[in-house]
Amino acid sequence: MTRPHPVRRRRLPVLRQFRADMWKASWKSLMGHKVRLLLSALSVVLGIAFLSGALTFTGMLSNTFAAITQGTIADVSVGVKGTQSIDSVVTPDYTKNHLTNADIDRIRGVAGVESASGQITQMNTVYLLGTNNKVVGMAGPPSIASNFTTEPAMNHKPGIEVRSGQAPTTDDEVAVDPSSLERSGYHLGDTVKLLANGQTITKKLVGTAAWGSGGSAGAAYVFFDDVTASQLLMGGAPGYMQAAVTVKAGSDVDAVTKAVAAAVPDGFEAVPGHQVADQLKTALDQAMDFVNIFLGVFAAISLVVACFLIVNTFSMLVAQRSRELALYRALGASRGQVAWSVIFEALLTGLVGGVIGVGLGAFLAYGIGEAVTAAGMDMVSSVPMPSWQNALLSVVIAVVVTVVAAWFPSRRASRVPPIAAMTGEVTSGEGGLGRRTLVGTIMLVVGIAGIWSGVTLKVSKNMWLLGGGAFLVLIAVTLMSPVIGRPLIWVMGRAYRLLFGETGKLAELNAIRLPRRTAATASALMIGITLVSTLSILGASASTSTEHSVRDSLRGDFVISSLNYGPLPASLFDEVKSTQGVASVHRARTAATTINGARARVIGYPTSDFNKIQAQSMVTGTMGDALGEVIVSQAYADEQKLQVGSTLESVDAATMAPLKLTVTGIFTTPKGGGFGSINANLATVAALGNRDRDSQLSVDAAPGASHQSVQDALDSATSDNPLIVVQNQQEYAKAQSAQIDQMLTTVYALLGLAVVIAVLGIVNTLALSVVERTREIGLLRAVGMKRGQLRLMITLESVIIAVLGAVLGLVMGLGFGVALQHVLVDQGLSILSIPWGRLGIFLAVSVVVGVLAAVVPARRATKLNMLDAISSE
Repeated sequence: MTRPHPVRRRRLPVLRQFRADMWKASWKSLMGHKVRLLLSALSVVLGIAFLSGALTFTGMLSNTFAAITQGTIADVSVGVKGTQSIDSVVTPDYTKNHLTNADIDRIRGVAGVESASGQITQMNTVYLLGTNNKVVGMAGPPSIASNFTTEPAMNHKPGIEVRSGQAPTTDDEVAVDPSSLERSGYHLGDTVKLLANGQTITKKLVGTAAWGSGGSAGAAYVFFDDVTASQLLMGGAPGYMQAAVTVKAGSDVDAVTKAVAAAVPDGFEAVPGHQVADQLKTALDQAMDFVNIFLGVFAAISLVVACFLIVNTFSMLVAQRSRELALYRALGASRGQVAWSVIFEALLTGLVGGVIGVGLGAFLAYGIGEAVTAAGMDMVSSVPMPSWQNALLSVVIAVVVTVVAAWFPSRRASRVPPIAAMTGEVTSGEGGLGRRTLVGTIMLVVGIAGIWSGVTLKVSKNMWLLGGGAFLVLIAVTLMSPVIGRPLIWVMGRAYRLLFGETGKLAELNAIRLPRRTAATASALMIGITLVSTLSILGASASTSTEHSVRDSLRGDFVISSLNYGPLPASLFDEVKSTQGVASVHRARTAATTINGARARVIGYPTSDFNKIQAQSMVTGTMGDALGEVIVSQAYADEQKLQVGSTLESVDAATMAPLKLTVTGIFTTPKGGGFGSINANLATVAALGNRDRDSQLSVDAAPGASHQSVQDALDSATSDNPLIVVQNQQEYAKAQSAQIDQMLTTVYALLGLAVVIAVLGIVNTLALSVVERTREIGLLRAVGMKRGQLRLMITLESVIIAVLGAVLGLVMGLGFGVALQHVLVDQGLSILSIPWGRLGIFLAVSVVVGVLAAVVPARRATKLNMLDAISSE
């Protein structure tokens, strides 16, 4: 008799085996622990809010800049050859290169042209002075002066629009943008003061206007009639810098562009507006990509820190629900079903956190938009509307991060034996630390070797060695923190016992009872403190190195410059030279040009002033007086493989023809100092576009003269121009290093979110720990522990966690910072400066963080009913 083949039951995929009752059980578990869900989701919410807010805000910035550019681009733009690209940095000599009224009329007669207007525009030449005699809008964006035209922008969109009053039509009238008017203190009809080419002039304010239909993004606009604009912005040349052409509807823009190009004078070119728009869009996208990446890095750091909170939360969840999960196993649930029940909760947590984070990110973007608008950078719209792509990306990242973080706790949950449901004995403790200590030790050794190699080996990729080593050390310390942290906890425990007696002893024992949990909670804060302390050392070293190198390289006793890095008044040199107590004055001029096709900055001064403005020494050759002769730094010569006699290709600003430059010398400067890579005599700088505009004056005080008296006299001589600043060596050096401090302040603020999430992790761990130890707390209260002692015990536990994270972070940050400074010596960080005071503040703040994090859990613990707590399981 043939036996029938046994029927094989196909094992369905885990997700299809997930029965409805398991879904319901997971849902009930979530709803039964709303506080746990809230704390877990909150860390995700904050990280995603940062990410989504950054993406939304940069979208608002893009819209603002797009509205401005749409108002400035015509259907066809006519200008000097080589200046119509946004990459162009050459400033033509408009006294010799300009369009006349006859040229504009000839363009208007081209077939397909509807209208054409001459344009004159210049940045950082004219400034509106407020009623307080200070420049309006000096926060960073430029001041743009222009003649007023009614020519529409590309595709007949608004060009310059009058917002109130009227346009300027005579040489005694002016219009400004609405934001500048609001900040200036003036009203329409007032006589206002303007700073033009270093001289104060007065005009009647007749209206407000702006480019396009949006805001100005912080830029200040000043509009004149044609004659006034040519006098102030073109040196009085009778004409225009360029022309804006509007094409008739239905005409082919490219065909009209070719016809216009044939009608313009030699040396000018016509470019279709869509070509300029594409270049501007590419440049804007690149700028916004940088902002997104910059902010995205900090959002990623916050989400990594949030992972520690999520892992801890779900690990404790599994420990607390181990008997419940064992009961599921006893009732027939598979390992996969139990694991997916935890994953399901994580998925919902991530989904809820992601959605709320996107909404909170919109409010964050709105707040930033309002703040920058209040600071003078008016946005095209303050309504934050995240794109669906950004919203979807943020939610997906939230879900993925949460699910990945919950994966290991879910695996632990699947291993709960069914017999535990019947015996009631479930092991919720932690396993041994041998394996992770071994892995951590190996990673630590390899990481330290990488850092050492990056510091000591002179190889091109030493930063990669250093960065990789630092990453391995960070991971290794995270893995080994349960072991590494024991000595610190022991030391704090001894102090606790002396200061707080048995309460302190209990706090210590609770901290070391579950070392993995304590270390994981501390690791979140450790990462934030590591990054902050590393940047503090880098910032302090950069500031100190910059200050010392500037002081060492400056030759003059005083430096006179412009707040906006613009040109100084032409008459200032003689005024300073005649000031009492001044022995000599040395001028420096800057020309922006192209060298061998790349953007470059050439600094010019009289050949007799070599080594009199900045510390310099000639390695080989000399500095020549002839047109086209330049000297280059040793670093630039090595990079470009140049030697005395080598030639460079540039552009003559007067003719826009190629200009050959000859290297006559190679010089060196102290590290971090010097005057750029390319220096030239004044004749060569004039040919490159800067004929008579000094960018900086170096002043030597007379022997025996009081430096304070000389500086007071210089301040008095320049008091009529609010843009000019006089600084002694120390003030100038500090001003350079202050820029680094401002950048660090921004980075600290961005890293603050990671620290906030780490604090939430401590709150969450302690809160869940209170729930986990309900019966224990009840017994302690029953044997005489007072509410105040209970509150103190939990607070001391919190402080242990916070200090453990801070100390580990400070030690690693100190090591990383010192290593980075050594690697960056050749980039100017020549002096190691460790801000011990600031690092001490970080440690003190961690203690405060520990105390604050314990407030809610301690309060909850003291409110537990003693009898109910004792009877709980």
